[in-house]
Amino acid sequence: MGCSGREDITYTPGLGLSSSPSTVSVDGTYHCADGPGHLVTATYHTEGTTGGSCLLLAGNRSEETLHYADGGTTVIAYRSGPSVRLVGVNTAVLDGVVVSGRGKGSVAEKTIHTLPAGLPTDCVLAGGIKHTIAFTHLSIHP
Repeated sequence: MGCSGREDITYTPGLGLSSSPSTVSVDGTYHCADGPGHLVTATYHTEGTTGGSCLLLAGNRSEETLHYADGGTTVIAYRSGPSVRLVGVNTAVLDGVVVSGRGKGSVAEKTIHTLPAGLPTDCVLAGGIKHTIAFTHLSIHP
């Protein structure tokens, strides 16, 4: 199954110049192709932590719950996630496994392209970067 989507990301505390851990909360929507010609929409919520800064995200531990329009669910546990930054866009690749629901036991890979949030000075101001948006791609394979 392949999905593309958009997500809203909140960091608590905000990301600054140090690599202090932050709690990450994400809400988004995927548009998925599940088999030939079968399209399905899923909303999702993710909770996790990151040890990154506003300059570069570091390792990530998170759990994402997808709620499909047909009532089904999928829960994915992500346990890794280095990133690279190019022209202000952070790109992270998360590897995970489906731990319950539709596709249980399958391998998941999520690519996240986080867009610049606010001004570059927001990174150094008190509180750091607290919110951003990202475009995502999710692949789930048996």
